[in-house]
Amino acid sequence: MNAEQELFHAYREWRRLALAEGQAIEMRDWTLLADCQTAIEDFQKLVGALNLAARQEWELTGQACDQKEAVLRVYRHELVEITRRNQRLLQAAQATAQTKLSELSEAGRNLKLLQRSYAFGSDTAWSFVS
Repeated sequence: MNAEQELFHAYREWRRLALAEGQAIEMRDWTLLADCQTAIEDFQKLVGALNLAARQEWELTGQACDQKEAVLRVYRHELVEITRRNQRLLQAAQATAQTKLSELSEAGRNLKLLQRSYAFGSDTAWSFVS
């Protein structure tokens, strides 16, 4: 495989991982999400190196770099859109979790108040019996 083929393959894999990242967020599979994010970081580094190699290859072979760059812009634009969607999904999941945490904290406070009122009441009742 030449540098151009490797570059386009890397972009396709990055896209596949970005879509999997979105599915992981939707499923609340945080382990899968972390794995996807780690793999995406690796592909970002790989794409950077392959971009340079592909450009050099295009220049050496006299290919039209502008046309190739236009195709790459399409890949990049799609990745940006998928990433934005994933960020929105993650923010929504975070907001839902924050709401649930607040509800659970409130329930915990109410339970403690209830426990205190029963504990106080039972001690008082026993003191009258003795």
